[in-house]
Amino acid sequence: MYIWAMDDDIPLRWLRAQRTLDLRPVTGTGDPEAVFSVIQPTELTDPREFLQPRAVVLTVGVALAREASPRSADDDRDDDPFPAYVDRLAQAGVTAIGFGTGLFFPTVPDSLVQAARRCGIAVFEVPRHTAFISILNTVTEERARRSRREQEGLVVAQEKLSAAAVRGGLDELLTTAARQLDAAVAVTDSDGRLHGSHDRTGWSAVAVARGQRASGADDSDGLWRITQRMTPQGSRFHLITMVAGHPFSPHDRSVIKHAAGLADILLQRPAYLRRSRTELNSLALQLLLGLDGGDQSMGRVLDEASDGEGLVRPTVVATDRRADLDRAVTAADRAASRTGRHLFVTDLPGTSLDTASALFLFRGARAVDAIAASFGDSASRVRIAVGEPMSWSNVTLERVQRLETAARTLAPGTHVGPYEAGTDWLEQPDVRAALDQRAAETIDRLASAEDGLQATLATWLRSGCRVATTAEILGVHRHTVRSRLDRIARVCEVDLDDPVVRAELLLVSVTRR
Repeated sequence: MYIWAMDDDIPLRWLRAQRTLDLRPVTGTGDPEAVFSVIQPTELTDPREFLQPRAVVLTVGVALAREASPRSADDDRDDDPFPAYVDRLAQAGVTAIGFGTGLFFPTVPDSLVQAARRCGIAVFEVPRHTAFISILNTVTEERARRSRREQEGLVVAQEKLSAAAVRGGLDELLTTAARQLDAAVAVTDSDGRLHGSHDRTGWSAVAVARGQRASGADDSDGLWRITQRMTPQGSRFHLITMVAGHPFSPHDRSVIKHAAGLADILLQRPAYLRRSRTELNSLALQLLLGLDGGDQSMGRVLDEASDGEGLVRPTVVATDRRADLDRAVTAADRAASRTGRHLFVTDLPGTSLDTASALFLFRGARAVDAIAASFGDSASRVRIAVGEPMSWSNVTLERVQRLETAARTLAPGTHVGPYEAGTDWLEQPDVRAALDQRAAETIDRLASAEDGLQATLATWLRSGCRVATTAEILGVHRHTVRSRLDRIARVCEVDLDDPVVRAELLLVSVTRR
């Protein structure tokens, strides 16, 4: 829904409604939507050169009193100063006259009222106990209140536009702008090519926008158009054009300017993003062709993950569900953005079990607890194994696999450092061969069984064999977990109540790839 922005004028009916001022209406303008721009006290008999259009003039008639002599009701002499006085105010575009009584005139002169009614100027009586300064103060406070409300509305509008740009790019930005301003919008470039648009209430800005090459505004046949040119890049530039069935207020123009700035960023991309993209493109080509420059380009990228000494900390996060890993990545990226850094993360190859894991690179100077804290609330559902500080060139697949094994041995919500895991022996060839043989005899049988048995077994073992915790992680009922465990025991031909069997199957499951 479109909300009209507040401008500088204030409705006259608002002023008459201020009961604390005790203003007493005598005659109106004939226009219920009449507005005023300013309150101007003056005792000049001809203040035209000092008056602003749509002003409310306050006077006690001190100068007019000297020109007006006492007359009887049937005296028709033409020396009455009030008709000419009102005519002069009408020429200046005055909206209303506030006439102060109790000093020089006991009531509002009838000839002033008749002349004002003829000229379409409102008149209200200002009793002696109402000081003119109180009227000025009341209007000033109202104008400040309206200004604050307008600024707050502008901030809200700009926040919505910014959120739309981040969330959905140019299309979402234009949709939100069109909705806020009740207008059709289109973005074109200096050659008239269309880059995005959104129609509104039967209007389209596309045809009009294609013909624009500069900022400007006009109106024709009940339609208003405003165009904002964006920052040029050489001879190329973009424009945003809005078309509506109403005039664009100062508030609208501020919103359009903000939308243009956001669109400019989305369309042009800042120089540093272009440089980063170019470096990534170069790296991809060098790796594709096997050129020697690939390592150098990779170094420029990965150096950003290093600390001052050029060290990183490889960290593996293992989860039982993909959704938990996605939440962990989002939390880590949010934490990195708060410090102005980029996130370095990649998924690790999947296993035969229904699990997910990823490798993160953190600065070598980060402590283990600080790394775990960067995952926020999502850390309670993941397993984190942090490696020792090393050069990024020493991060090998073998090291990463050892970290992954260490992470899988943990309970959900726990983390371990490089000197705490103690699982390197699991990677010894003889040990791996024995574990793989035992896996073929047990958990590999579950691959052809009912879906979910492998995940249930792995989650149950890693959660300390707690049924309730397993059910919560998998999102199923506890009875379902117990039923699956019974079937697992029959398929694998093992006794899951035996702690030695549990330990054996835990080692088998965490090392199975």
